[in-house]
Amino acid sequence: MSIELEIAGAASAGGLTTKQSADLSGEPCRNCGTEVDQKYCQKCGQLAASFHRPIWSLIGETVSDTFTVDGRLARTLPVLLFRPGRLTRNYTEGKRARYVPPFRLFLLASLLFYFMLFALVTPGQWLNSIDDDTRAEIEQSLAEGAEVPELDETARAQLEQANITVHAPDEIRIDVEERISAVLNRPDQFAAELEKWLPRLSILLVPMTVIALCLLHVWRRSLFVYDHAIHALHLHSWIYITGAFMMFAGPYLPGIVFWIYLISFFAYVWRSLMVAGASGVMMSGLRLFLLFLFWTNVTGAIVLATIIVSGISVQG
Repeated sequence: MSIELEIAGAASAGGLTTKQSADLSGEPCRNCGTEVDQKYCQKCGQLAASFHRPIWSLIGETVSDTFTVDGRLARTLPVLLFRPGRLTRNYTEGKRARYVPPFRLFLLASLLFYFMLFALVTPGQWLNSIDDDTRAEIEQSLAEGAEVPELDETARAQLEQANITVHAPDEIRIDVEERISAVLNRPDQFAAELEKWLPRLSILLVPMTVIALCLLHVWRRSLFVYDHAIHALHLHSWIYITGAFMMFAGPYLPGIVFWIYLISFFAYVWRSLMVAGASGVMMSGLRLFLLFLFWTNVTGAIVLATIIVSGISVQG
């Protein structure tokens, strides 16, 4: 997983708790420079704490706070998971102190999702058993490969053994074949590149969702870009959290649970559009349909871009 996402997740985890250690008390405030005598700076109000501590210390504080009565995470998750759109509505109406900030919640949810994804799915093993559809996708997605030397006999034999045929103009065909050969020859490196680029590029889905929500509510003067940004972060947080749960528990559950989850996904987004956008049943259904089409196309483009960038990043 990308180091940037891990650092952001750790910082967010430390920021959730209301019981952080004031390890900088007695030193100048890192924000305004005033000497701090207590837990918070008496001038600017910043917590006199450094999050440059062992990760287990940050996680321990967060877990401890989660199970206390005043824990923001404990108050946020039930509303997010089981009351579609209500968390967004409450937050945009000014009830913010009791909940985890949306972007921090999104970072934690995405950290959990990608940790679970890369822990349970190994792209290197996946490459060793490539089917016809996957071969076609690799051939197409790596068609913009970087310039490399002419294809040697070993690489060509490897492509023939993998039953991969590249249909491209002669001037770029050898480059594409060499790039595909490098990916097949170094599945572990390709897997590492996927783990690095997928979290980075998937973040683009959030601003794209904000734009889509703005367009879907373009005539609603009472809703602002800020409202749609909060809604998009909450929607993606729900998808990441429930997706992580399905990856973890799915293999142990009956097959029908997957279909129940799929129905729940559409029901959740539909209800969320109704509550957060204060719209009717039919209009929310139409927005759900358009938003799903948008998500499908953008997600496909992000996956394709991830494969291309990861393939190009593999050292030939």
